[in-house]
Amino acid sequence: MIFYKPIENIDEIKMMFPQATFKYEVQYGVYVGIDEDGNQLGSCLMSMFGYKCYIEIIECDYSDKLLVEGFLRSALNFCANRNAYMAYCNLEEISDVLLHLGFENNDCVYSGDIPSLLKGSCCK
Repeated sequence: MIFYKPIENIDEIKMMFPQATFKYEVQYGVYVGIDEDGNQLGSCLMSMFGYKCYIEIIECDYSDKLLVEGFLRSALNFCANRNAYMAYCNLEEISDVLLHLGFENNDCVYSGDIPSLLKGSCCK
């Protein structure tokens, strides 16, 4: 079983993603994937501005589609609970999972409304 632990402390998030650029007016969140033995399996950084959320970074084994889907679903739920309605992602390396969940491809920017995306399934 995989547990997805949320992190909202901006200082902790900045330490986890030193390569990312953070803006003052944007809200950020992270999920860390942890297996039952306590091993970290990856992480996901998302940002929210108004009703839009952006899946910025997913660091994990991309060949594990269920793990990628778990990060995406966790991020979408996190953002929806903070009033986001639309989701965007430009991570081409997970495009197959994005498309299976219902994201639309618009010149390598994948987007969709969160309620519809949460109904989709990739790995069942």
